[in-house]
Amino acid sequence: MNLNDILQAAQGGQGVNNLATQFGLTPAQTQAAIQAMIPAFSTGLQNTAQSPTGLGGILSQLTSGAHQGSFTDPSQAGAAAGVGGNVLGQIFGSPEITAQIGQHAAQASGISPQIIQQMMPVVASMLMGGLFHQMNSQGMGAILGQLASAVTAPGGLASAINPSAPAGGGGLGGMLGNILGGLMGGGAQQQAAGPQASALQAGLNTLNSMFQAGVQVSQAHQQGLSSILGSMLGQQPR
Repeated sequence: MNLNDILQAAQGGQGVNNLATQFGLTPAQTQAAIQAMIPAFSTGLQNTAQSPTGLGGILSQLTSGAHQGSFTDPSQAGAAAGVGGNVLGQIFGSPEITAQIGQHAAQASGISPQIIQQMMPVVASMLMGGLFHQMNSQGMGAILGQLASAVTAPGGLASAINPSAPAGGGGLGGMLGNILGGLMGGGAQQQAAGPQASALQAGLNTLNSMFQAGVQVSQAHQQGLSSILGSMLGQQPR
């Protein structure tokens, strides 16, 4: 399951058509807009989650309960637009970068920038609701809560890692390993924490796999996104 799969499955498989109705587009136009947006969400989520602070923010959004209706209930579109703005800020860091991404998606899709800007928070909330739904359906809903508590609690994992230390070769999994190692220490403590650490890492790896876009991206489109999002990396706390 990837981000495109999640949107296609939203609202009983009618999420795309419901977005089309909401924004006065044809289903084909809506699909074009989604295909242009999803690579940005994918890259933004993966980049943001590379830091404990960013990962904690994403987990807080997932476990807040604010986005589940966006994924399941088309009548929640108005609420999705409201809460989705917080998601955009969490993923992209600033309104300026979000606006640049919207402009880029508009150029790639042929949809007006105004409509793209209005769609983005709704799509963001649908994605958060869908990610939670998929994790929960795989029996990992509780793991999300444990990860959120572990990363964001005072004295938790986020405070245990050295911000200047590299995340390691394993991406999010490597980062979590470093954090757990710093928190639990070596020897018997770390060995005793093994089952819990394994469960948390499995949950994080599953979530990370869902951050893949699942759509074909032209080289020019990806290069444009990389240029926009590259400035974000220097702004985020690592």
